[in-house]
Amino acid sequence: MSAEILHLPTVESLAEEIRGLVYERQTMRAVGADRGALERNRVELVQRQQDLVEALIRRYLPADLHAA
Repeated sequence: MSAEILHLPTVESLAEEIRGLVYERQTMRAVGADRGALERNRVELVQRQQDLVEALIRRYLPADLHAA
């Protein structure tokens, strides 16, 4: 039997991804990107923010409360 190791993104790596997506969005808006590109960026940004929330919960919620 083999154990599968799940690698979850860290809070720091997610924060860096979010910074990159925000910079990308600001750049796209500055150059007049089309609505579709902005929407794809927005959706990705929201997903990374949700991932960050989950990572913070994993980091700071006591294990016994997290299991409940």
